[in-house]
This record gives sequence, C-alpha cells and structure tokens, in this order.
Amino acid sequence: MKSAALRKIISIALCFSLFGMAGCVNDKPVDSQTESTSSSTSTTTTTTTSTTTTTTTTTTTTTTTSSTTAKPTQPSSTNPTTTSTTRNPREDDPSVEKLVALTFDDGPYAPVTNKILDTLEKHGAKATFFIVGNRIDNYASTVRRASSLGCEIASHTWSHKNLSKLTVAQMAEEINKSVNKIEAVTGKKVTLVRPPEGAANDTVKNNVPYPLIMWSVDSMDWKNRNVQKNYDAVMSTVFDGSIILMHDLYPQTADAVAKFVPELMAKGYKFVTVTELMEARGVTMQNGKKYSKARP
Repeated sequence: MKSAALRKIISIALCFSLFGMAGCVNDKPVDSQTESTSSSTSTTTTTTTSTTTTTTTTTTTTTTTSSTTAKPTQPSSTNPTTTSTTRNPREDDPSVEKLVALTFDDGPYAPVTNKILDTLEKHGAKATFFIVGNRIDNYASTVRRASSLGCEIASHTWSHKNLSKLTVAQMAEEINKSVNKIEAVTGKKVTLVRPPEGAANDTVKNNVPYPLIMWSVDSMDWKNRNVQKNYDAVMSTVFDGSIILMHDLYPQTADAVAKFVPELMAKGYKFVTVTELMEARGVTMQNGKKYSKARP
C-alpha cells in the first residue's frame, strides 16, 4: 500500500514538473513577439521622421520659387510714371486754370498769320503779335483781323534792327514809326515792344518808353522749321505764366499751333495776351523793364 501511495505521489510530482516546463516554453514566444512589435513601432517612427524631413524640404523650395516669380513685377527706373513725378502735377491738372501768353514775331505774313488766327478763333484763344512796321501795308487786313479777334498788336520795331546797335535817335525812329503805323491800322494804342533778337542793353532800357517783353519758352521754330519739333519744344517746357516765342512766318509754325493749342487747353491752359497775363497776376509793367513770365 505504501509503495502504491509513493508511486502515486511521485507520479503527481512529475506531472507538475512537466506542466511548469511547458509554461516556460510558452512564455518565450510571447516575449519574442513583444520585441518584434516594439521593433516594428520603432521602424514606423523612423519612416515618419523621414517623411517630415522631405516635406520641409519641399516647402522651402516652393517658397524660394514664389519669391523669384515676384521680382519682375517691380517697376523699373525708366517707368513713365516715375518720370512724370518730376513735373509739377498742377501743370497737367485740367481743373486748374493756367494762363499762358502765346506770342509771334516778325510778321505779319497773311498765309501763315491767318492760319494761326483760324486756330485761335476756333478755340477762343488770344495771342500777342509783335509785328514789323514796314510789313503792315502789305497785310493790313490781316492785322485788323487779329485785332478784331481780341489779339494784342505790339511793336517789333519798324525794320527789325538790333536796337542795341543804334543811336538813341535811330532807336526812337524805329519805335515811333512802327507804333504810329499799328495805331493807324487798328485804332488801338500800342503799349508793348519786343526788341529784335531780344537785344536790350542799358541804352535801350533807358530810352524805349515801353515795357520790353521777352520770353520764357522758346520754340526755336525759326531754326527747326519742323512741326513735331516745334510742338515738342512748347509742350516740354510750357508752364503756368509762361510767355511762348514763335514766328508767324513759317507754315510749320501754324501747323504746330493747331496741334498744341487744343491739347494745352485740355490740360487747363487759357491763352491770353501778354497784357492780360500781367494784369491777371497783378504785375504792373514799367517802361524800360524786361518781362519774360508771370507765375501765379
């Protein structure tokens, strides 16, 4: 009996021993799987980090490209808008009335003077004509027409001599003969003189009993004999209160006048006589003194 009981105890002990060994064997795969899962997770994290780095690089490249594309939209130094800022905006503002005195020397000469008068009449503009006395008899009707349109007729001497080279007596004769002839034809008093070539030394200033009218804008039409050049010369230098010098002897001058008068009027310019310009600006002209402009 004792032997049978002992065998039974030994049999149970062996069973427990074998069961424990099986349990140890089964634990190892679980630990191995856990390590594998951990390793897999680590790999995923590494991949994610790599993806993030690639995305950052792409973003940087996109930003650089965008910056490069924007550069051509910047204005260049030759942009017309930049250039125009150097000009007084008031000069091109049609809402501001600007006065300018358009003047003509050396006429009259009917074929040209009348064409200029056509333009002035069409646009309600005025001008001052400094005429040479010995030409009046040939074009008396043209002189009267200019006067009747409200234009100012003034003296450019009798025979266009340089007054600075004359004696006082000769100077007086040049002025007086011209003034008398103009007044006889127009019935209006002459109040202004423009010395030929603009020559006026102290002797001239002390002996000519009229204001001496010069200019601030020179069209150079006598030299250019070109419509576009005459036009450009005026348009590029005209300003409020300027006195423009031209000559009513050349067809190109008349054509240039027909071109720039309406354009300047559209910019707010009003064409007046020299006397009207000075009066509007409160300038009291004095005999023997030079005048070339009357700014606001």
